[in-house]
Amino acid sequence: MSDPAGPTGPPPRDGSDDPVARLVRLGGARATAPGDRRARVRQRVHDLWGETVKRDRLRGRVLIAPRLAAALAILAGAGLWLWQRGLPAGAPAATVERADGRVLLQDGSIAGTGRVLPAGARVTTAPDGRAALRLIDGASVRLDLGTELRLVSPRVLELRRGAAYVDSGARTAGESLLEIGTAFGRVRDVGTQFEIRLANDRLRLSVREGAAVLARDDRIYPVPGGTSLRVDRSGAVETVAIAPRGEEWDWTLAVAPPFRLEGRTLRDYLAWLSRETGWKVEYDDPSIAAGAADVILHGSTAGLRPDQTPDVVLPACGLRHRLDGAMLTVARADAPKKPR
Repeated sequence: MSDPAGPTGPPPRDGSDDPVARLVRLGGARATAPGDRRARVRQRVHDLWGETVKRDRLRGRVLIAPRLAAALAILAGAGLWLWQRGLPAGAPAATVERADGRVLLQDGSIAGTGRVLPAGARVTTAPDGRAALRLIDGASVRLDLGTELRLVSPRVLELRRGAAYVDSGARTAGESLLEIGTAFGRVRDVGTQFEIRLANDRLRLSVREGAAVLARDDRIYPVPGGTSLRVDRSGAVETVAIAPRGEEWDWTLAVAPPFRLEGRTLRDYLAWLSRETGWKVEYDDPSIAAGAADVILHGSTAGLRPDQTPDVVLPACGLRHRLDGAMLTVARADAPKKPR
């Protein structure tokens, strides 16, 4: 079987077959990034830099990372081109939120939970490994078994093999988009949840919610939520309808980062649960919905899949739930059960 990423030897001197160079050329000009986004990115890099310095002090070696310090100065006046196309080598691009099995970097080191990954890092999951990354701006990227992904920058990724699931959150007009380059073209999200899978000499782009587009051979293929687009080496394209939940999304739940329960509200938790599982939440009593923002949660859901957490979280709030297809109904624990 041929490698979906194509030849791995050095690219031609003109860079015509370099997927990153093609991604840059095809991307075209971009507008300036919104000021609030630049500020958030700058603050996030500063925080990660501070964590690195603190950790090294505890080890007895104070290491001031000059490349991270340079990144701060550059990001202060950076536009969207820098944000999407790349950061100074060594600047933080993502953090490993969860690593199951063997997850390796290009130097053979382990990419364990909590590790900060710089721009340019290549992450590879073994046949027994999965990983969940958090990009600087908050987007979640999960890697399935046998996946290789390069962090060109916090907004540009390169998928060489395997599968990646992206939850980029809600986007507003004018905000920058996440781009993922592949041997079959590049994918851009429009505030969505989607999976890109390279297998059997084809690309499959499945959008769970929102929308995404595939740019290939100067053509744009829009992919709305509930649709899977498939492209093979010959260029043949087909689309099929898919469900927003079910077995094909199951692996994303297996490697989902745990919800940080402590101090959050019941409303926060239920919104997270709905987004992770595709379940729609309804309330047996309207007063539960009205008070959900005032119920403060404590404890931890570590070690549980999102779809397993209602059995732990809701009883602690004096609630119970019923799952009927894609509908999760929340009721008071002492309320009489209604017939289905």
